[in-house]
Amino acid sequence: MKSRAGLTLIELLVVIAIVGLLVGIILPAVQSAREAARRTSCLNNLKQLGIALHNYESAEQVFPPAFPATPQRGYTPPTYPGYLWSWSVLAQLNPFLEQTAIANSMDVTLPMYDSPLVSTPNVLPQNQSACGKLVPLFLCPSDKGRPVSTAYGIQNLGPTNYAVCIGSGSGNDPILGTPWDADGSFRARDGIRARDIRDGTSRTAAMSESILGAGPENASGPPPSPPNGGPNVAYKYVPPGTLPSDGDCASASRWNNQNLRGFMWASGELRCGSYNHYYTPNSPNYDCIGNVVDPSSEQFLTAVGFRAARSRHVRGVLVLMMDGSVRFVTDTVQDTVWQAAATRAGDESAGDL
Repeated sequence: MKSRAGLTLIELLVVIAIVGLLVGIILPAVQSAREAARRTSCLNNLKQLGIALHNYESAEQVFPPAFPATPQRGYTPPTYPGYLWSWSVLAQLNPFLEQTAIANSMDVTLPMYDSPLVSTPNVLPQNQSACGKLVPLFLCPSDKGRPVSTAYGIQNLGPTNYAVCIGSGSGNDPILGTPWDADGSFRARDGIRARDIRDGTSRTAAMSESILGAGPENASGPPPSPPNGGPNVAYKYVPPGTLPSDGDCASASRWNNQNLRGFMWASGELRCGSYNHYYTPNSPNYDCIGNVVDPSSEQFLTAVGFRAARSRHVRGVLVLMMDGSVRFVTDTVQDTVWQAAATRAGDESAGDL
């Protein structure tokens, strides 16, 4: 009886090569399908936030401010400047997002931190539990989806990928990149009415994405090497007393001051719950942040600067418009069109996104 011959070495190598080729073809397709599903989920998150924005506006007759910035309950400036009431739009929308437990555990009439004049301020005890919650709705599934900072008396702050647009980054205020008197649909302290969006709600950006930070905190010297090989994970920090400008941002040598980007969904400051269109989406420029240090200014301690829309999606970002629609905007969008979409009443004629 003849025994069956086994595979020759050449036949075995051919089989291995064919299997490798099939894996090489199938794996990118699987990864592409997974990313498409993640992007759809991210889009749905923004749509839910858009619905909540309009429910808020229907109830209050005004859209929420970028953060309230109004001292309450006996806390007075300058010890407690308005900036300490930096509760984000996400925090203000909680009652309209069916997140009753979180909404009921927060008291946004209190300042966010116990005092800005101590070296290690903490979130007030009444709000620590809520600020530490990881909320899937506030996270894009294409990003890492986990806390990036432990600070302010909280183990693992709840991060966010979504931020409201405070405008072009230049606006009406002499301080570049400030949320006060900003030209977008969201600004510090004062909510915007629908009728104030004269450029049209379908042409004006409401929210977009920002990837979560990584790398060392309070770093200095050469730029850190972020995991994605580009500058998008870190942000620059200009020295105290220096406000952001193109020149000062280019020469800044401090990185990730105190906390990584997107570290807390409850905060409306420029590192977390707000962004602007000074840079185009996924800009090669590092985001750049500074602080107002004049205690006589109503903007005392406010984070100001340039923070771009950024995402882990391929070649672009998702943008929620003020009418509730969501669009995918490519990295190659013209800067004039991108800036025009940031303003609520700029009367620009640059065209739609």
